[in-house]
Amino acid sequence: MNIPAIAIAASLLLLTGCAEDTPPPRVVEVVVDEAAIQHYRPKSKYVGRLHARDDVAIEARVTGYLRTRDFKEGDLVQAGDVLYTIDASEYEAAMARARADLAAAMANQANAQANFKRGQELLPKGAISESEMDSLTAKKLDADAGIESAKAQVAAAQVNIGYSTITAPITGRIGRSSASVGDLVGPNTGNLTTLVSIDPIEALFQVSEATYTAAIGRRLENQLDVESLRRLEVRLELTNGILYPELGRIDYFANRIDESTGTIEARALIPNSHSVLVPGQYVRVILQDTAMLEGLFIPQSAVQADQQGSFVLTVDSGNTVVRRNVELGDRIGENVLVNKGLDEGDRVIVRGLQQVRPGMPVQTRSLAGPAAQE
Repeated sequence: MNIPAIAIAASLLLLTGCAEDTPPPRVVEVVVDEAAIQHYRPKSKYVGRLHARDDVAIEARVTGYLRTRDFKEGDLVQAGDVLYTIDASEYEAAMARARADLAAAMANQANAQANFKRGQELLPKGAISESEMDSLTAKKLDADAGIESAKAQVAAAQVNIGYSTITAPITGRIGRSSASVGDLVGPNTGNLTTLVSIDPIEALFQVSEATYTAAIGRRLENQLDVESLRRLEVRLELTNGILYPELGRIDYFANRIDESTGTIEARALIPNSHSVLVPGQYVRVILQDTAMLEGLFIPQSAVQADQQGSFVLTVDSGNTVVRRNVELGDRIGENVLVNKGLDEGDRVIVRGLQQVRPGMPVQTRSLAGPAAQE
């Protein structure tokens, strides 16, 4: 037998044996979850700052030496509480002079009135001339005017005496006093102190035009009522992550969108009966709709992004990987709302994404669907 022929035959047998021992290519196993309809309440967060609803500068209306300061700096004061008193001796003296002037004016008026009446009786008898009667009439009118002037002086003196006692115009927390007892104060002194309201307190924040439009868009299927936006629940998250327990309400939207920032100003009123919140404080404003909506949700872990935008990898009925571009909405817990790109029941890959690419065959293992998020 020819030796080369034998060698060739042996090689062929060896290759055949190796081919039979080569294992089939491994099919990657991935974990999938189904896109599901769930109930949810839309929620969004914004950075805001707290402001006092009323912020009052306390000033002296009359000039004088400060006699008393009747509050402790930082205290909560009630409307009508006395804050300062100013030495009113000068204004009390002015009151005494005004009352004396009023008494003199009243006596002058009584005399002028009596002469006027006698003139009216004598004129028909020819005892006085027309010019004398005109003079009596002018004196009566002048006496009447003197009465009104004297009364005005008395009223002005009373006002000045009243201004010598400075009271709180609102209920709120008083600030630091810039004047001490004995200081000369007056209208040109500036602020003696400030008073800010505490309960409720305002939270001011900016809402983007897109968010505002989306909030209205969710209501277009029903009767559009912009006032319904005011019924959103408002919660505050403090800078340390603590959630403030009281619920607030939207009470104001600006009448236009700021062209430079593309945002609209909004304001919420927050109960603050324990004075925990203070004006100027930064907070995170959380808005949550009171209406329960339905939407298509998938796990956030299934979402990827590239230059084309957000996308997910799905597995079709033939167990082949398919790329699907998606438009996403609110994130609720571990799930994300899908506005466009998927249908209910579509299987999305949530684990094993790094091992697969579109067009690959895969084996699937189901992940238990997440509970409905609220």
